[in-house]
Amino acid sequence: MKKKWILFLLSLILLLTFINGVSAENSTIELNINTEYNENINPEISITHNNTNIEYTKTVTASKYQITANNITTNQSYSLTISEPGYYSEIQNITFDSKTIQTFNFNLKATPTYKLGYEATANADKILHFSSADEVLVITTAGMTRINGVTSENALEGIINAAKGYITYGQGNILTLSATRNDPTNFAFITKKGNSLTMAFFKNESKKPVYYGTAGPELNYNQWKTLQELLGNEDAYSYISIANAWSAGMPKDILTQATYHGHVCTGLISGQAMIQTLLTHYPPRDEFGLPLENTAYYVISVPGGSDDDAFTWTMDITPGKRAYIGIDTMTDKTMTGFIRWNQTSKTGILIIMSYNEENIKNQFKSIYGLNPDISATNDLKYQNWLINKLQTNPSSLINILYEFKGLNYDSLVYLMGEEIGKGNVTKSAHGLDMDYILNLKLENSIRETSHSQHLTKLTENQLKQIGIDASNMAINYFNSIGINIEKDYSRLYVLTSAGYVRVNNTSTSMVFDGITQVLGSTLSRKTLLPVHTSLWKDLVFDFFWVDSANNKNTASFSLKYNPTLDKLIVTGNSSETKTKANYIIQQVLKYDPPYDALISWLFHNHVCGGSSPGYLISDHIYNELPLKENESYIYITTNDNCKDDVISRLLGVSPGMGSYYNLRYDNSITNSTNVGIAIKWNSFTKTGELIIIDYKGPKFKKGSDSYEEYIKLYKGDYSSSNIITLPIVTSVAKKEINEEMLQNIISGGKQTKQGNALDYIRSLDNTLPIKPSNPNAQTNGTTTNTEESATTTNSQGARQNIGSKGYIAINSQGTGNNVGDSSNTPISGDNDDSNNGNKENTGKSYEISKKPVTKEVNSNTIIYAIAIVLILGIIAGYGYLKSKK
Repeated sequence: MKKKWILFLLSLILLLTFINGVSAENSTIELNINTEYNENINPEISITHNNTNIEYTKTVTASKYQITANNITTNQSYSLTISEPGYYSEIQNITFDSKTIQTFNFNLKATPTYKLGYEATANADKILHFSSADEVLVITTAGMTRINGVTSENALEGIINAAKGYITYGQGNILTLSATRNDPTNFAFITKKGNSLTMAFFKNESKKPVYYGTAGPELNYNQWKTLQELLGNEDAYSYISIANAWSAGMPKDILTQATYHGHVCTGLISGQAMIQTLLTHYPPRDEFGLPLENTAYYVISVPGGSDDDAFTWTMDITPGKRAYIGIDTMTDKTMTGFIRWNQTSKTGILIIMSYNEENIKNQFKSIYGLNPDISATNDLKYQNWLINKLQTNPSSLINILYEFKGLNYDSLVYLMGEEIGKGNVTKSAHGLDMDYILNLKLENSIRETSHSQHLTKLTENQLKQIGIDASNMAINYFNSIGINIEKDYSRLYVLTSAGYVRVNNTSTSMVFDGITQVLGSTLSRKTLLPVHTSLWKDLVFDFFWVDSANNKNTASFSLKYNPTLDKLIVTGNSSETKTKANYIIQQVLKYDPPYDALISWLFHNHVCGGSSPGYLISDHIYNELPLKENESYIYITTNDNCKDDVISRLLGVSPGMGSYYNLRYDNSITNSTNVGIAIKWNSFTKTGELIIIDYKGPKFKKGSDSYEEYIKLYKGDYSSSNIITLPIVTSVAKKEINEEMLQNIISGGKQTKQGNALDYIRSLDNTLPIKPSNPNAQTNGTTTNTEESATTTNSQGARQNIGSKGYIAINSQGTGNNVGDSSNTPISGDNDDSNNGNKENTGKSYEISKKPVTKEVNSNTIIYAIAIVLILGIIAGYGYLKSKK
């Protein structure tokens, strides 16, 4: 009997001990979180157990974080993860002690790409001394390039953090050049003191400068020659011309436009002057086109004159909007037709403008006695004069050739083509056909009277305050619905038209710094997203919150700034189901798209099924036509739609660079499957290799999210069970071409016996013959005098023919050498996210601590169930012992 009671008491003691050991309670720990460069960023802290998020509260004392977790079982292991932007996440398995506050140390290591941007900036600061400069600028290819197959936005984050406030998005002094993913990642840091510019240039991922010296109009022959040799002809002019324009006071939004184009030149500035003249005499009245892609004007142009990129950027006439036609219809690349269409009357006004570079240069020569073509110094002084003219008398830089009214629908269709429903093109476009236009014998239109009043420009502080106020209003709204927003929260996205639109003719970039100050949001973190918008539209904001524990749990808040009232007005929130947000890019943010895809969608200004294939088509082009030295891409769309905006950004092509054309053929020519022609063009041999691309889209299971599925495909993940059929991208023709063939293709093939570019390409031999007269010719080359085809310099070391394209001469056939001109040596890059075995955090970089909504089973219920089972077991055991007695 005694043994029996002893056994019972021991069992009861074990039971109570077990219950005490697994009891759920709150427990507090302390975290020391250190980063490699000691940034002051609110880290993401997450605690999980069996893949379930654990709720906690957080307090910050000095640099320590106290975490009190709810319903913790003290003898079980939990996974605690710390993340910050630009750093590898660190994970520790921990157990909680309810009696003492344990301390855990985390030492986060920076990713290689972040280290590159941070250390290049720190080294630049050591020699340029940012603190003593009047202004600081960085121009870089980081963001659009890839390093070891990984997108390079972390380098931008490194720049901003290392610059310690001297470089910010709001100040407009961090500029990303248009680039391909395989281009070198370069950084040019420029400081301004008085009128003097000094540059430190870091080439191809180097953390030490290859050049340190003068960068402004005071460049002498030897310095310019050194820059050309170190950077390459194209890059030297790109960086120097943009830095010079920044110093000369070019508005921030036009500086950003210049980085899209690749440099500052007569054509780009003249294109901007055309826009300002157009808005003065024929301001926007209506919008037309397909939903989400509508614009206020149609534009018909001849690519290659640089002015086209001004229209693309400032007017939001992007390649994929169906509002731009670019066919090489004439040798004069400077002519552009603008159509303001009236949807009600089905009639339009057609204004045709151009600029005469020779006349503009002669104006400059007559005033200053300097020839811009003689030296780099003269050219930069000429650019400064152009920038001043743009801001004081823009119409003096351009010519209005024709102003017609009464353009009817049939004529619009002849010029622009006709699309009945998305992708169903029934009539081909003809572009700027001046013979046709003049034979219409349209009446002259009358310019509208401008009633513009003097508007007081906003100060930088006023613009920053708008960003601060908008952010605080968003925080208050989210708090009102039970969502606590902390600074640096990685799943709060701010979409805005700031940076593109103007308020009282003031560039609005400084709004970014107000948002960053309150929320910690930046473009490099993929949380502050400027959405491409025409400069005359409203300044708007969409704040979009995603629950990190459940990405289906979202909330939004939208605002518009009223400049007349100087007030932010609420335009919608998540509780108003009938109110739509300003933008719809929110649909993809929760799936963490690659940075370059996100930039492409921002350029397109929305996400849609039509844009999604652009990434896959670009991948195909990179694989089929890998670039080598002196090579770059030309893309010619045959059936334009939203995908073209993605393709153009990823391939680094544009109408103004003479590397994007829009032929817009009808279905009988394209067979509804030919989407475009991709060309790898060698600027040295004047030869290229092309492919005609066919595309057939994937099919996904009903109910699946196509955006999520596409983003998985972008990342090389084809394992989804939602895929019914995979996308098919094929090259249906692969040909070698010369300069004459290129000219036939970009002009639409109309002068060939085939009558269109696609059939003309199919008729060509697959390879070019070797011409025995030139034993050094390449197998795909034509006879070329290498000395004549190389870029030449005069006795003062400047480029010859620095024209509308910046530094490229237009040849007799109208194909500017700007087409495909690249002096960059590609680095290796593919879709592998590995980095010597270490995966760089290219997905969501971090989140802050929060109280997520979870579906965790109540641990007390489990404890009670276990206790009941044990008690029953003890009773049964006791009964068994009693029966044995």
